Amino acid sequence: MIRTSCMLLAASVSLLAATAPRAHAGEVCNETSFVVDVAKAWRAPEGLTVAGWTRILPGQCADIGPDEAADQYLYARSTPAYLGGVREWRGALDACIDEADFEIRGVGDCQALGLETRPFRRLNEAELGRAVLMELEDFGDRAEEAGIQRLLQAAGYDIRTIDGYAGRRTRRQIAAFQNDIDQNFGADRVGLMQALHARALERNGGAGLQVCNEAAAPIAAAVARATGEGYEARGWWRIAPGACAQPLAMRLTEGEVFVHARLMEPSGARAITAGSELFCVGDGRFTTMDREGCTETGFEAAGFRPAPAPENGGARMMLGDDDFDEAAR
Repeated sequence: MIRTSCMLLAASVSLLAATAPRAHAGEVCNETSFVVDVAKAWRAPEGLTVAGWTRILPGQCADIGPDEAADQYLYARSTPAYLGGVREWRGALDACIDEADFEIRGVGDCQALGLETRPFRRLNEAELGRAVLMELEDFGDRAEEAGIQRLLQAAGYDIRTIDGYAGRRTRRQIAAFQNDIDQNFGADRVGLMQALHARALERNGGAGLQVCNEAAAPIAAAVARATGEGYEARGWWRIAPGACAQPLAMRLTEGEVFVHARLMEPSGARAITAGSELFCVGDGRFTTMDREGCTETGFEAAGFRPAPAPENGGARMMLGDDDFDEAAR
């Protein structure tokens, strides 16, 4: 097998070329423990065509895109049902995407149409007929069971290990879920996963912090949050006009999160106002626990604004042109 790895947050994932006999043209199979949304891009006479989203449950497959002769690219991401951030399966080709179901043909300037970009991975010849999404943990035939375990965990049930083996604890938690919703799925594992996914989305879909850009130029955002050892600051998230980013995907409590942002105008950057809390930030992607002596460690001090008070574990900060009036240092 040929393995290509990529990483987002703490999750390492890979897209593998399948060695099994080819099935339907353009088939994508999900051997991860996550429910994923998949988009595919391919070369066409009118330019690059990009289409999404196809939702694939763990252990399931879907036919996506053109025949095997096309030059194809693939991008996949976990749904918002899970805490801990979005997991991505990605590559190096930036292509336009939309948040709702879409098909885009021959578009070069994504920002002009209000579209975001995501990095798609080129499929090699062996993957054109059948590509397999995998995690570092190679679940294979156990992906469905691992997916049920992870959905139970995301829905708030007592699952401690995601291993793809249906042990006593897993069976008990499935029974508890079915009792809670007064429905018995029996051997219908797809129906069980769909019901669990709906419950996890309801529980976690609004959790965490979203930063939304209502300004006329892109925003670069950084966040600081309380930890057991003090505060941790991380950045940057680039947010296009009209778009949102989710820097944090855990359930929040009031007073633990602060946000710094910069409006990236052609004439220069402007920093967020009301940044009363100082944390260290870096020029490129960074993570730091420091709040003092920033310059001595190669960082700079920046003002962070408190995030809005969360509701049901989630908060959304809307930033417009009027939120920026200080030149960034």
